[in-house]
Amino acid sequence: MPLPQGRFRHIGVPAFDPDELGKFYTRWFGFVVSDTGSGKSDNARVVFMTGSPDEHHQIAFANLRREGHPAMQQISFVYDSLEELKTMAVEFHKAGVPILQQKDHGNTWSVYVSDPEGNRVECYAPTPWYVQQPTWWEMDLVTESVEAVFARTEDKAKSLPGFCSREEWQARISAGVKANLEAF
Repeated sequence: MPLPQGRFRHIGVPAFDPDELGKFYTRWFGFVVSDTGSGKSDNARVVFMTGSPDEHHQIAFANLRREGHPAMQQISFVYDSLEELKTMAVEFHKAGVPILQQKDHGNTWSVYVSDPEGNRVECYAPTPWYVQQPTWWEMDLVTESVEAVFARTEDKAKSLPGFCSREEWQARISAGVKANLEAF
């Protein structure tokens, strides 16, 4: 009998100041605080946040972070289009939110920023193509046009071995996941 496929829904993140992080994720990603409270075993302040009415929380910030210990490698938010991603990059720039990197991965366009505690936040939009990872080409959505970035990505992606459409890649991945779940 195949294993059921679990779907990722939320992450718990140690924080210095959960309430301050709550303000950042509300301002930039539209999240709302769904609950706050204290942990039973550790008395940690917890701020639960969601951007979806289908999920009580997608992020839970708890004041359990200690100096010298990273909270997380990165958290990522997907956008529907390169145009939306450009809007985010320009608005981050205008507001003085630190833009750490902007990367064209061939299969996504990504803008990386820092939240108030130095956690890396990726904002990305998928491209219509698949290219083998890791791939990283320079881009600057603050100054470059959407049309120029799109055309450059398409040209570079089509020149790489293994290039295919996103739909072809998704079909291969779906078949692989199904086979893996049925193997046990």
